[in-house]
Amino acid sequence: MEFLFTEAALLDDQRLKDWLQLLAPDIDYKVPVRVVREKGKGFGFSEDAFYMKEDFGTLNTRIKRFDSEFAWAETPPTRTRRLVGNIRMTNGHPGGGDEETRVLSNLAVYCYRGDTPAPIVLTAERHDMLRRDDGALKLVNRVVLLDSTVLGLQALSIFL
Repeated sequence: MEFLFTEAALLDDQRLKDWLQLLAPDIDYKVPVRVVREKGKGFGFSEDAFYMKEDFGTLNTRIKRFDSEFAWAETPPTRTRRLVGNIRMTNGHPGGGDEETRVLSNLAVYCYRGDTPAPIVLTAERHDMLRRDDGALKLVNRVVLLDSTVLGLQALSIFL
């Protein structure tokens, strides 16, 4: 739980380089698009379309871009407040060792742009895999399952 709370604080404080240190070099980070199926068939997630599909290199590049003059979508930066809750943990996963822990959590992110008085709220369930590396936990895998089919943001330029 402490790992997830620390991560949320780093992201809300725009300490993205520090957040990057919480990620494993082999991170797999995905936010698939939610699909609405025919009546009675429910909701699902695309296996081919993603709002974000990142690895360590692309996440690092995105973070470097935020510090550059080319981060137009984030000028001024989006102000966020993350609430992480309903945290559930299970040890290990098929094919993994005892040093890996699967963590499910619910997330609400309040996003404020410019001087807009009302936030856009994104809610999701996150499926994470954490691995102990030299005594520290690292995020190895994250799949973010957004509740909404429409984001309401001009661009998904924040990390979930």
